[in-house]
Amino acid sequence: MSSGASHHPFVKAGSEDTSVSLLLAAQPRTNLSIQRIELYFENRRADTTVMRDFPNLKAFADVTFTGSGLLQGYWQVDGRILSYVNQNLTFGGRITIQTPKTPPVPTFDTGSHVVKFVITNPPAGMPLPSILYFVTAAEFKGSPLAIKVISPSDKSVLEYGAVKFKWEKMSTLSTYSIQFYEDPKSKPVFSLSTNNASYAFTESYLKKIFSPDRKYYWIVKGCGTGEETGESVMRWFKFKTGSKNTP
Repeated sequence: MSSGASHHPFVKAGSEDTSVSLLLAAQPRTNLSIQRIELYFENRRADTTVMRDFPNLKAFADVTFTGSGLLQGYWQVDGRILSYVNQNLTFGGRITIQTPKTPPVPTFDTGSHVVKFVITNPPAGMPLPSILYFVTAAEFKGSPLAIKVISPSDKSVLEYGAVKFKWEKMSTLSTYSIQFYEDPKSKPVFSLSTNNASYAFTESYLKKIFSPDRKYYWIVKGCGTGEETGESVMRWFKFKTGSKNTP
């Protein structure tokens, strides 16, 4: 038998190229890191008030993260676990996590209550925020009425001068509160109550409150003589820069 070169079992005999290429699949990053946690209710604020037995109170957590991995934690109300969260996150970014429909955020006890979203994995490495809701003694009887806003339309760019805000008057609501925000999650920069379905700013008064080329959010809320309530959808507007009325 010839004593020539032996054949490697994984190389084809007679092949001129006996090199072997290995392709390694890229491994996914698993270094999940939490950068920021922000909590709020549907009003985009860290506090809210609801009637007793209100059925659909929701809280939200905006979690900003880098890397990829398994996020684990739980929603907590007054120190008691409401529900657990297990969610795979990838490639960094931001995710919004909502309290579950079942079990709901409890509203059967009057008074103040604290909501937290506690992250157990990965370690947050920062103080965990909390938000507060207050349950009134009045019992919830139904959904708030939808107040229809007439003008200005959403995302309006207005002349920097006198302007009138109008909404649809409802027979079951006796008073209205109109509220203006620079940030929907902060306190209003201006608010007032009226029995009318409109409010007009004079030019001089408006310029004491609002600045041109800055976005403002506004919402109308209403109250009836009994437990009837109403609320509009939040809208925004801003005043033009370089308007002929700009000082």
